[in-house]
Amino acid sequence: MIEAPAAPLYALGIKQADRYPLWSLLDMLIYYAPLYDIATKLGKQLSVTSLLRDSKGTLSDLETDNFRELLDAIQRECKNFGFDHTAKLAARLLERFPPAARVALNEQLNFLDDSLRTALETESFFRIPLERKGYYERDEAFGAEVAAAFPSCERDMRKAGSCYALGQEDGCVHHLMLVLERGLNALAAKVNVPYQRTNWDVIIRKIQSEIGPMPKGPQKDFYVEVSAQFGFLKDAYRNHAEHARDDHYDLPKALSIWTHVRSFMRELAKGGLTE
Repeated sequence: MIEAPAAPLYALGIKQADRYPLWSLLDMLIYYAPLYDIATKLGKQLSVTSLLRDSKGTLSDLETDNFRELLDAIQRECKNFGFDHTAKLAARLLERFPPAARVALNEQLNFLDDSLRTALETESFFRIPLERKGYYERDEAFGAEVAAAFPSCERDMRKAGSCYALGQEDGCVHHLMLVLERGLNALAAKVNVPYQRTNWDVIIRKIQSEIGPMPKGPQKDFYVEVSAQFGFLKDAYRNHAEHARDDHYDLPKALSIWTHVRSFMRELAKGGLTE
């Protein structure tokens, strides 16, 4: 039996995080308020009928009115939330309304309780700690300049932040490496090196061989610096992230890499590299 009113709160949640924007706990409770109201009324009616189920006599007008109101709410709200089995059960009970006696009413309430409980237990939600909340599904996570210079990176920058927010360290670093790969592609294109998803080491060596003969100046200095940075990032992060290893990333390390990659991508955009 769903006890009223506290127990339903532990079952309410979000089945898929990407279906909804990031909510505060208050937002979530407001959204699920209709289900909480249903569960509370269902629990109260069950408590009463469990005590009176064997009593003689017909159902009172108040009992039948309350039950009809509950069935209407269950049919309507459970359909809205995708709990089709519970909604259809309420619809069938409305077709056979009213119950013949309190024992029948008690049985029907128990059927509804079991169905609603089963539906609620399939739902779950993530709690994001306050200090990581700002990283979840964040647009232009690396700044407007990077978003404009590397539009194809937007999804991976956003997903890197979301993975960090949800405690998925390896996923965070994986998406960051995809962001870096597009930056490397842009640098390769700038110095006329064909980029065909070749090994990073091969591409970086080709880039550096093209930079060598360039005339001295700020542009060459910039290319030399960022190509060296790509070499460092390859050895420090990319090789580790793309191969199976026993020493896994933790959240502080993932955040450090996120910060480093963001700063580097800003440097690329500031230096004039674009897709």
